[in-house]
Amino acid sequence: MTPPIDPPENTGGLGDGQRTLNGPQLAGALALLGPVDPVCAEVIGRLNLRVYPGEPGDRTAYVVLDVHGVSLGVKRRAGDLYLHTDTTETDDRLIAFEINGGGEIDHPTS
Repeated sequence: MTPPIDPPENTGGLGDGQRTLNGPQLAGALALLGPVDPVCAEVIGRLNLRVYPGEPGDRTAYVVLDVHGVSLGVKRRAGDLYLHTDTTETDDRLIAFEINGGGEIDHPTS
């Protein structure tokens, strides 16, 4: 029998409808599926996943992944794809990003 997985934490006290899965929960869920590469297991153990309900008119919820001290957020709005990167917890001063293989573009963080 497969052990039950705890449901995502509901942080309803924040009043924003946020749901979360922390790294240990993600790693535990993945381990139930079978053997996991140790490098992947280490990274997954450090991830945090947050999901917020979409705003009126959005096509999806707003999903935020915290990794390497950076928060990456994405949601599909009615007319576009919204991406958000928050590096305030790091000392990075430049983000190099790429869209659809079009080459890197540097963006200063301050």
